[in-house]
Amino acid sequence: MAKPQQAAAAEGERSAELLSSLSSGHLAELIAASIEEVDVSEQETLPWSPARVVHSLSRIAAESGAHSREAVREELSPEAQAQLPQPTLLEEWKNRLKDVAVVSKLAVRLYTYVGLGWRWIVSFWRLVAFAVLLMPGFAQMIVFYFFSPRMLRSVPYGLEARNRLDIFLPRREWWRRGPRPTVIFITGGAWTIGYKAWGALLGRRLSQRGVLVFCLDYRNFPQGNAKDMLTDVNTGIGWVLRNAAAFGGDGKSFHLVGQSAGGQLGALALISQVRRMSQRQQQQDSVGALPAWDPTHISSFVGVSGAYNLYALADHLHKRGLYRNLFEAIHSLDGRPQLRELSPTFMLRKLGPAVGRSLPPVLILHGTADKSVPMEIAVEFVAALKEAGADARLKLYKGKTHTKPIVEDPMRGGRDELMDNVLSMVMGHECINFQMPMLPATLIDLASSVCPF
Repeated sequence: MAKPQQAAAAEGERSAELLSSLSSGHLAELIAASIEEVDVSEQETLPWSPARVVHSLSRIAAESGAHSREAVREELSPEAQAQLPQPTLLEEWKNRLKDVAVVSKLAVRLYTYVGLGWRWIVSFWRLVAFAVLLMPGFAQMIVFYFFSPRMLRSVPYGLEARNRLDIFLPRREWWRRGPRPTVIFITGGAWTIGYKAWGALLGRRLSQRGVLVFCLDYRNFPQGNAKDMLTDVNTGIGWVLRNAAAFGGDGKSFHLVGQSAGGQLGALALISQVRRMSQRQQQQDSVGALPAWDPTHISSFVGVSGAYNLYALADHLHKRGLYRNLFEAIHSLDGRPQLRELSPTFMLRKLGPAVGRSLPPVLILHGTADKSVPMEIAVEFVAALKEAGADARLKLYKGKTHTKPIVEDPMRGGRDELMDNVLSMVMGHECINFQMPMLPATLIDLASSVCPF
């Protein structure tokens, strides 16, 4: 174990320049102590086979045959049924066409920021290749997403555009054990290409283990700026806190999970709400605290590959194709870039123990090979949390990139470290699960090699 720790220490020393707040020695020490030491043996990795894929799809078909979506809705409480949309077929198609028109218009506006920079073009086509290679796996999720009766899609939580969420209901055997713990999942997408369906892999697997999952959508740039995104996230969290019990949640065990951009938004919303309550400030005085909700209902926060320091990320992402003019336009308040003010790390350092000690337990998960958000961003955030008196832990996944924990690993099958870590946080005890593979390992490895993230 000494060699991995020595390698991690050396890596920390080389990359310490990114963060001026930590000495290279302290950074290296934190990295070495946080490397996730889970090594899954080849015997534990289940081989892929078409028969297993057929079995998975057959189970979805069996669920759909035995319990139609209408039958599942009828089993929900009257309060839950009242929240579900009831569009006609014509209305559904009108809404879809309207969404296509909006997305097309926004894509044109987004193009004015990214232009024809070669980095952006290369990243775009690498992303296309990544998606094409994993399409057989995504197709399996599409079947679940659109046909499983355990999926309640596009439930409105607010009045703004994209104020919708997906609900992943646990299987019936879990309902017999009583109300379920609840996860509120905020997906990523570089603040520009996020969508609630990006959380389907994690949402499906958590719901299979008895967790009620709400996956939030929110306005992306240029449809909305940072303030709009935070408003949407706060609105969605507040809606879940009020309505989860109607969908079978226990009403007391809420866990906030954010990935990438969703990690930054979720952490900032939580810190802002704790600040509002602890300092009894007027709501408008706290960035990211509108609309208000009670943070004491949140039992834990889990950040996955989160972007907690926008100021440190600006130059790094500019070199990778998310250009500074676009990045600053996204994170502007009242027309001015506010990278520090919208960074959870800086906000926490400014507020200190008055807020840090009131935060719920925090678990930060990050890959050591993350090219989009370097792991030092996570290390620095955890250091700030601990300095502020928060109960915070850091786990670094050795050799994992930005997408592997959330996309490739669930498709690979076998031990899913991210699922285990989130589920352990939710259940309050160690959970170890093994997943059926969705794709051959060679195809996943090829996709990972071209992934721009």
